[in-house]
Amino acid sequence: MISVPTITSQVVADEYVIGLGQDDVLNATDTQSVAFVIEYHANPFFSGDISGYSLAVAGQVDGDSDVWLGIGVYALWSVRDSNWFFDGSFMPGYYGRGSDGTPLGGNIQFRSLVGVGYKISNTQRVSLAIDHKSNAGLENKNPGSETLVLRYTKRF
Repeated sequence: MISVPTITSQVVADEYVIGLGQDDVLNATDTQSVAFVIEYHANPFFSGDISGYSLAVAGQVDGDSDVWLGIGVYALWSVRDSNWFFDGSFMPGYYGRGSDGTPLGGNIQFRSLVGVGYKISNTQRVSLAIDHKSNAGLENKNPGSETLVLRYTKRF
């Protein structure tokens, strides 16, 4: 009998994510700096054969003292018969610009994230993700900013 891996074996408990990357990676605002990311994903409120959806909180601090904190939804989609997966999230949040920080046009910033990764074990994953922060036109100025992050996820 062939065993088909499911998302249930990947996301069945709380998860913590740490990441290190580059803020303003597409140089939209000429304020590139190192970025540190931390996230928490709660137990999934929905799990299917190849997908799982969780409530999540996240934070990012970068080298020019910018801070973003958000809450929203995280999703994980496994590739059948493989340890590979895709993930993503959408989180509205608060953005505080540092002294030499990225001018994003306001404190309310929406972060959307997409990533691709590999399941190391039943409790560990690594991924490469890019996010986009934008005020979605709530302010007159909306340059947006992208962060590229290498992430490590640990399930407990």
